[in-house]
Amino acid sequence: MWRGTLAPRRAWQLTEHLPPDSALAASLAGGPEHRGWTVQTHLLAQLLNAVRYADANNVRVSGGRLKREPVPVNVPQVKADKHERPRLDLSTHPLAKPIAPRG
Repeated sequence: MWRGTLAPRRAWQLTEHLPPDSALAASLAGGPEHRGWTVQTHLLAQLLNAVRYADANNVRVSGGRLKREPVPVNVPQVKADKHERPRLDLSTHPLAKPIAPRG
């Protein structure tokens, strides 16, 4: 069993090149449910959802009936960055007006 010390610079070097599906990356993203969810797997899940909904739309347009609605792939949500600016919401402003529907 090694009981030496690990310099901060060496610790940084070791963690800098960890794979995106490592335990450290999962904990930084929000928890263990993010383990294995890399950028590529997020994109593949969104692509799969788009194909499922496009296929269902094609069946509807051609006059067919769906046996069941498409079920989206559940993707874990990434926690918001603490330093991210909040979105500007002007809907409660006294001069705000609803957008007229196109017609």
